[in-house]
Amino acid sequence: MKKILFILTVSLLTTMTGCAKQPSSNSKQAETPSATTKDDSVIVKTLPIGLPTDEILDNIAAQFKNKVIVIDFWATWCPPCMAAMKSIDPIKDKYIKDKKPVVFVYITGETSPLEKWKSTITSIKGYHYRLKNKEYNSLLSSLGVRGIPTYYIIGLDGKHSWDNISTGGYPGDETITAEIEKALNKKK
Repeated sequence: MKKILFILTVSLLTTMTGCAKQPSSNSKQAETPSATTKDDSVIVKTLPIGLPTDEILDNIAAQFKNKVIVIDFWATWCPPCMAAMKSIDPIKDKYIKDKKPVVFVYITGETSPLEKWKSTITSIKGYHYRLKNKEYNSLLSSLGVRGIPTYYIIGLDGKHSWDNISTGGYPGDETITAEIEKALNKKK
């Protein structure tokens, strides 16, 4: 009974706060598509082949000059990630409706199975990257990310503005909105 209670408690805490990084899969998967999905508000992006890990965020920032970039590190197998995406939808919709220079970027790795990832992102407005495990794990490691979801905001100037790497999990609607607003109002 104590073992079952312990497992349920750990499961509940993981669901409420965040997921640890799932170990890399050794199985080979098909390349990530670089086409736009049927909904133009859901766009699949790829990185240049051979891009060094320490240039990934700079490459992404360069694609969205003069915009605040809200990056969500996530996975299809992570219930807290999926719940956070639902929570952030009204915030995202408001920035889109108000035509604010804010973009939402979602980054995952191959631990999100390709077909599951493709079907999941159709309802997640934004720009989507599915990195190779080596790229994804190196990026998370270089940033110090210990679990997902984790958020990283790049300001209008293309530089780091805020993150919750040290705590992970969804920081809440108020925090995300406040940090986006700070990044929008920061002088270049």
